[in-house]
Amino acid sequence: MKIKTEHQKIGLNVLLQRRLRGWTQEELSVRSGLSRARISNIEHGKESFTLTTIMSIGKAFGIDYKELLK
Repeated sequence: MKIKTEHQKIGLNVLLQRRLRGWTQEELSVRSGLSRARISNIEHGKESFTLTTIMSIGKAFGIDYKELLK
């Protein structure tokens, strides 16, 4: 799979972290305060996002948001 954009790369990191925990998109949605549709769009690189959004996702995972940016 060729990653075309930074958004896709970060989205893939979100997806991998979520799957690592065995969470559904709905569970991440509840924990992060973001809609399930937004989580899906981020994971698939279909939506841009702010640093605040990534920080919310990182907090939900219990990791530093910078881990999602690698």
